[in-house]
Amino acid sequence: EYMFLDNSACNLASLNLMKFRNEDGTFNIKRFRRAIRLFIIAQEILVDNGSYPNEPITENSHRFRPLGLGYANLGSLAMSLAMPYDSDQARSLAAAVSAILTGTAYAASAEIAAIKGPFEEYEKNAGPMLKVINMHRSRAADISETHCPEYLIHAARDAWDEALSAGTK
Repeated sequence: EYMFLDNSACNLASLNLMKFRNEDGTFNIKRFRRAIRLFIIAQEILVDNGSYPNEPITENSHRFRPLGLGYANLGSLAMSLAMPYDSDQARSLAAAVSAILTGTAYAASAEIAAIKGPFEEYEKNAGPMLKVINMHRSRAADISETHCPEYLIHAARDAWDEALSAGTK
């Protein structure tokens, strides 16, 4: 969570990372990305069909369309892969999973915006939003190649390449 506007609501959801762990200990990136896209689309639909406690919250939810997608069981995933919580390997795993989630979510959001148009208050927030997005993207490029499986690093970078491509259409 983060501080946002007064009288606003964020549609939140979490994905259980253990559901994407394959028997051989690899991470099922294809299923993870498909779930991310599905949840972003569902949350976008919920903004228009949800009920909110009062009119100011309803209005801001429609004008800003805040969505929040995260994950659960990162610690369980790391432990199942014999990684100590406080290890470079676990931090690199967390960085790659976070980059895949965030890049894929932004790509799905940009694709929806290309169809429906951006949310009403986008232009007022474009500069700060793009600054945050670019910080996320640059961090994805910095994931430790020493401590993270190569396939996860490539998936993280691919997610951000797709996000940037979708955002420029």
